[in-house]
Amino acid sequence: MAILSIQSWVAAGHVGNAAALFPLQRLGFETWAVPTWVGSNHPGHPLWSGGPMPAERVAGMLETLAARGLLGRCRAVLSGYVGDPAIGTAIARTVAAARAARPGALYCCDPVVGDRAEGVYVARGIPELFRDQLVPQADLVTPNQFELEWLVGRPLPTLAAVRDAADQLRRAGRGGTVLVTSVEAGGEAGDGGPASA
Repeated sequence: MAILSIQSWVAAGHVGNAAALFPLQRLGFETWAVPTWVGSNHPGHPLWSGGPMPAERVAGMLETLAARGLLGRCRAVLSGYVGDPAIGTAIARTVAAARAARPGALYCCDPVVGDRAEGVYVARGIPELFRDQLVPQADLVTPNQFELEWLVGRPLPTLAAVRDAADQLRRAGRGGTVLVTSVEAGGEAGDGGPASA
């Protein structure tokens, strides 16, 4: 079985497909990596070069995989950084096509919107794309705490608030799993204190 990974690609560093491809292959999965953004390195560094892939090129790659009949072998679709809202629309179509071709195919959505240090750092329309189209289709959602706060529309100052928000997001979607990363909420008695995961 194969995994379709639709994410950014960097020449130096380990984010997006540059982080996902090797471990997935090492676990024995045939992995089809489709880039949404290509660059020298993560743009959080002082020097970088790159940019989003043209949406029609990404959509064309995804449509060609479907036209070749490969989605019937697709065990899961994984998406991360989206450089253009039109790419998100192509991802949504591909997830639906993968599920039609192989019932039970999973969708894992990493809703890359931003983080506490930088705030929202994606293009206009992308946060709403995640909230309104992609996250509700996902079987597994992996926001960081900042992204979870954005998705539910409120601050999450405690671990209990993070848990409640994750449950809210799970119930609003397909009822799958929400794995919150980079949690910096304060803890309550019995939680072992502040968390930073």
